[in-house]
Amino acid sequence: MDVTVKLDGTLLAKRQREWAYWLANPTENPLSTRASFAGAEVTLENELCVYVQDSRYGDGMRASGHIVTRRPCETVFDLSPAEAAAVHTLLAEVRAHLDATVKPDGYTVGWNVFPAGGAHIPHVHLHVIPRWNTDASAGAGLRYFLKAAAQATERRRNAEAAAPALLAPEVLP
Repeated sequence: MDVTVKLDGTLLAKRQREWAYWLANPTENPLSTRASFAGAEVTLENELCVYVQDSRYGDGMRASGHIVTRRPCETVFDLSPAEAAAVHTLLAEVRAHLDATVKPDGYTVGWNVFPAGGAHIPHVHLHVIPRWNTDASAGAGLRYFLKAAAQATERRRNAEAAAPALLAPEVLP
């Protein structure tokens, strides 16, 4: 399967607008309060964080979810040592839960930090995405897509740099 994603430079501006909106409207931030999880399934929790599976935002990734801190903080870099430990503890519980219920063959786990890193909601959340050997994207991790985009950009730049030379009239001595 060939997957093509058009990355034309407009996604960053969109993420920046979303980030700014949630910063200006923190009471509406879908990750900032437990009440905003209405319609989602809070599957596991501890004193400092919760694991939420929300099919409204699953984007077709079966059984995916995220671990969200109870205390609003923007990024993983803002976690207290206790919160970082609580996220890690809950991550182990999430894995045990998913291993027992949906039995994935692997996982993709990751943080997006700031709009340039793909974040659009200024509230730290760890994505937990179960993966199966039968997935079309099996074997492709986070870096796979980032590397593919970087390689495509490099090929485009090389082609653009070579184009003037190809179009220039031949100069004879």
